[in-house]
This record gives sequence, structure tokens and C-alpha cells, in this order.
Amino acid sequence: MGTLTSYLPSLQSSSSLGSEILSVAGRPQPTELGHVWTLSRDHTLRLWTAKGGCIASKALSFSGKASSDSYTVSNGIKSEILGAEPRNLLRIFGTGGDDETTYAVAFTPTPSYPQSGGYFQLVATDSDQMRELQTIECSAVSAHCHLQDFVIDDEYLYTLWERQGCSMTERTKLNLSAFNGSHDGIWETATYGEESDLTPTHLDELLRSPGSLTDKFMAAILRPGVFSPLTLRAAIEQYTDACLSVSGSHPPPQLTSSYSTTAENIAAVVGCTATLIQDPQTGALQHDRYWSALKRDWEGFVARCREIERSARWPLGLGKGKGKDEVIVIERERVGVIVKEDLPLTVHRYLSDSLPVEPHFAVLDVLWTLCDTIGHEALQNLEARIVDILHQEIAFSIVDIIQDQAQRFNFKATLDEPTEASIIARLQGIEDLDGAVRIILDLAAGFEQEVKQEEDEVELLLPYSRSDWTAALSTTYVSTTVHARYDICMALVTLLFFLADDLKEWDPSLVEEVFAVFRGLAMLRSIARQPAADTGGEQNAPDELLTTDDVIARMSNMHVSRNHARFVPTLSLLHRLTAQSGETTELPRAAHRFLDATGMLQSTSPARVTQFEALFCERLRLLGYHEVAREMLAWLPRTPGVIYIVACLHINTGRPEDAAKLMEKVAGSFGEGIVSINTCVLIFA
Repeated sequence: MGTLTSYLPSLQSSSSLGSEILSVAGRPQPTELGHVWTLSRDHTLRLWTAKGGCIASKALSFSGKASSDSYTVSNGIKSEILGAEPRNLLRIFGTGGDDETTYAVAFTPTPSYPQSGGYFQLVATDSDQMRELQTIECSAVSAHCHLQDFVIDDEYLYTLWERQGCSMTERTKLNLSAFNGSHDGIWETATYGEESDLTPTHLDELLRSPGSLTDKFMAAILRPGVFSPLTLRAAIEQYTDACLSVSGSHPPPQLTSSYSTTAENIAAVVGCTATLIQDPQTGALQHDRYWSALKRDWEGFVARCREIERSARWPLGLGKGKGKDEVIVIERERVGVIVKEDLPLTVHRYLSDSLPVEPHFAVLDVLWTLCDTIGHEALQNLEARIVDILHQEIAFSIVDIIQDQAQRFNFKATLDEPTEASIIARLQGIEDLDGAVRIILDLAAGFEQEVKQEEDEVELLLPYSRSDWTAALSTTYVSTTVHARYDICMALVTLLFFLADDLKEWDPSLVEEVFAVFRGLAMLRSIARQPAADTGGEQNAPDELLTTDDVIARMSNMHVSRNHARFVPTLSLLHRLTAQSGETTELPRAAHRFLDATGMLQSTSPARVTQFEALFCERLRLLGYHEVAREMLAWLPRTPGVIYIVACLHINTGRPEDAAKLMEKVAGSFGEGIVSINTCVLIFA
């Protein structure tokens, strides 16, 4: 602090408008250099020392992207004036080793320039000499964006932009040896992946599915990753206060009651002011007006949540993690890490952005056009039919089932003749359509090949310790890649329905494998969307095994402690499973290991059940997620192993008579010991 204080008189010596300092930076720790760099409003970079004051300065060259009113004229010299608001405009770094050169990166925003958000300038400092190396123009995507922060890591420049309230991160390679100001202009953009926003259009799509209105809205807002617990708490408090502020009538008792959880509070309060009234003339109950009022209340609550969540996801800054090339994105209520995307995510991004894909993925480009042409509603109806098929016992050839359902559905009616002819012509242009489909199937169900390393063998010998941070990162990555793989596999299924008349010539095993992979991805996606509630099962230890920390945790959950205002993140059930996997490697390797270990994408026919699929459902049952286990079992044919798990599920839910009947049916399928085992289980129940 003493060294910093000694700089202040020198830094504050100049009070002119152009010399007003905007940013102060130094080399990151550890460093023994007592130097400080400043960037002033006149775009002048200065180097300061504690004893000598300003020992070097350089007016950075102008890129010519600012408007004419951003200049000031002094002694006939034009200089650029930056805005007066405090911003992160300067970073200092060094390469280490024998190179004693220090580098400075300064940013100049250009708000009136529609082609980009600004430009960076790289300056090298040797002793008291400064020289510009290159000017780095920002990407076109950054136009009309606000730079929140930027860092330099391993000669890469990372930028964090605020884009309409959302985070956007980019990076580019710095050329430290360039003296001619050249830059390749290549920027790589990092995004969060496809996230479902609860827009009014999306809510209308949810209402078309079967189920009660309240249940569908509750499932949408409680889906992990959609809204944070703080957002839900703030939204329900604002909603309650707004309802209580209405004068005239007595407030419903739901508004003044207390609830144990935020979810219970939301379900009870939202829509409580909507009442079913009678027509004063006919006396008939006005159900339409009631449902309209209830729907309007829920849509208003969701809109309130979206507005609060928009503020919660405001980007703040960038940081460096412990791992190599690990850059952390910090938002108000969320933290993320920039990681490498796997091949399904890359292909999915290219297709979504209408970018050209590699030639062996050309059939996917055709299928993406097909899905966009038939429309979202028709695609949803097709998806619902496929789900119904997989929830039933497959007693016929899968090819016959597809042809029958294609005639009933007839989604080709949504295509005009020129579009249909164009798609058929593009498919006929693919030389080996069977091989192309197998490549896409491997893309949806395959994982990156990895070489076993020495640290992997060490992990097998030592007990692993996994933090909630690494488990959350793996969960998010698994959920994102499963979503991309699901869309890719859905496009393959759409192709089968489009070519239903020609499927007799196809290999039946290939058609069955497409549906088997789709079933596995659909089950994994459903798990990723399930919130992990506190249940019975394996996670609760017996009372005699409780430790002091367990007792303290239980007392805290009972709100006995002083700090009862705890907000627990809404974790998915997938997070619970990844946390138990023990994977501690980097992404995407850890995510691929987890997916491979589940075995959910190894099935080759929807008419059969693999050991991994049965064990996956059994694991959910043992964890206490009985309803989720029942939903997963509904995807599988009623083989003896599945029936046995269903019977055990009946025992857990207090239905021993139904369990006994199922046990009798499968008693002969597991050998002689199963009868006595089932008898003991039923007696205990």
C-alpha cells in the first residue's frame, strides 16, 4: 500500500480533460516490478514508477473508427477523447522466462461504429521504451455490445461483452512478434449453448401437451437452470405484494400463509385471485373466463421471473482458473467456465447458424432444412408420436410401424411439391445414404477416443474428492451435449418418416438402432430436466451413523439456526448422478466418461433392454426418486428384469399386492433363489 500511495501525487498532478486517467493496471502477481501503467482519456499510455513518476508515455495511434465529435484539437493536433465513465480498458502481462518485455493491451470503444464494438492495441514496453505491435479489430458480432472485461491468458485475448443483457465471450490469438500491425482477424465465440427461454410462444407450446395448467407452468419454471432460487423468491415476494396492494376485497388466505418451500409458495399463491363465477343472467359457470384469468396470472408471473433473471445474469468480469487455459465468466448470480465443445456441439452449432458442415455430415444439412420446412408444430406432433411408439410394446417390425404411423400422420402434407422434390433430389445426391446415416448415428451416440494417461492410473489408486463446482460443470456440459445429440437424432428419425415408403430396402438393424439411440437420449434429457428433490433412499444415513456435521445440517434445514435465509441452488437429478460418478478430469472428457458409463446409448434395438438401462432405472429407485424411476421404466419393454424393478418400486410405494403378482410372473426367470428372496422382501414390506 505504501508503494501505491507514492504514485498518487504523480498520477493526480495533471487535471486537464485529456489527461484524466481512466484505467490503472500493473503486472499480475507475483512480480517485483514497481511499475504502474495508466491510460488517459486522450488515449495516451503512460508508465509510472514510485521514484521517477512518469518515465515514459506514448500516444496510441488512432484506428479511424470513432465519430468526428470524439476529437479535441490542441496546438493543431487531433486527439481522441474517451468516455469519462470508469471501464476496464487496460491490461498488463508478460510472457515470463528470459523475455523481460512487458506488454500492454488497451481497448478503445467505438459506439458509433456499426461494424464492431471497438479495437485493441498491443504495446510492448522495454525499459522506458514503448512501441505498438498491432491493432486488433473486434469482431462484427461485437457491434452494439458493451465490453465488460478482458484478460490475457497464454497469449490469448479473452473478451466479455454485454449483449442485450446477456454474456458473450470471444477470444483471439495475440501475435507478440508482429511489428507490422497485422492481425488475422479470427475471433472464436463462446456461448452457453441452446437454452430454452420461456417466451409467450414457448409457453403456448407447453400448454398443448396433456396435463394441468399449474403443473405445466410449475415444471417449466422449476426446471434446473431456467431461474435461480433468488429469482423465484424475489418474484413470488413481488407478486404477493402486488396482490395484497389491491384494494376493495379481502385478500385470499394463500397470500398471508407461510410455506416451507418456495415451490409450494408459488403453487399456492399464483392464480389464487382467479375465481370461478356464475353468469348473472343464466347462472352457468364461466369456465372460459376462469381459465383465461389463471393463464394470464401464470404468464405474468413468468414474465416477472424473466425480468428478474435478466438482471441476475448480467455479466461482470473474467477470471483465470487453476487449470491451463481455464477462463471463468462471472455474472451477478452465475459463474461459468469456457471449455472446448465436443463434435456434436460443433455440428449442432454450425447447423443452427446455417454454416457449412463437413462433407460427411451433408445429410444433416438436408435434414435440418427438412425440419425447418415442416415447422415446429408438426415436428412436435411427430415427436409425440415417436414417444408413444417407444412407450408401447413393439410386437411388429419397426419398419412396418413407421410406415403405418407415417400414413396416419402424413407430415408431408405441410410440404409443397417443389420443396419436397428439392429435398428428395438432395438426398439422392448422397452416394451412400446408408453409410451417411451410420455416421450421423455415431455422432449422436459416440464419444471422443482418449488415450489412457498416467494421472488416470493414479486416480484409480487414490480416493477421489469431487467438489460441487466440478460436478455442476460436468452436469451442465452433459445436459448441453445431450440436448444437441437429441436434436441430431430427432432429425434422423424425421428422415425415416420422410422415406417411410423406401424403408423396406434399408437394413432393419440400422432403423432399430436409430430408435434405440433416440430412446436413450430422450431418457437422459428427461433426467437433466428433473429437479433433484430431497428424498429418502441411499442419501440419508441411518441415525446411528450420523456425524456431528450431519446433525448440524439437519438442524439448519429445520431453520433452528440463526442463518435461516439460505438459498439452495435448483440442481437437476443429473447433477446428483454426476456427483456420484467420481470423474475429476477436465471437460469434455469427464462428461463423455459419465455418458459412456451410463450405457444408455449402447442399445441397438428398442425391443430389447440392456443391462445398463435396467441398472440406470434401479439406481433411480434406490436413490428414492420413485416417480422419476417409474417414468424411465415406461420407456422400456416389459422384460423380466424391468418387471422385477417395477415390482420393487411397488414395494417402495406401499403396493405389496401388486408387487407380489409381478414377482410371481418373473419368479421363474431368475433361477431358484428368487422365490425366497421375494418372500423375504414382501414380508419385510
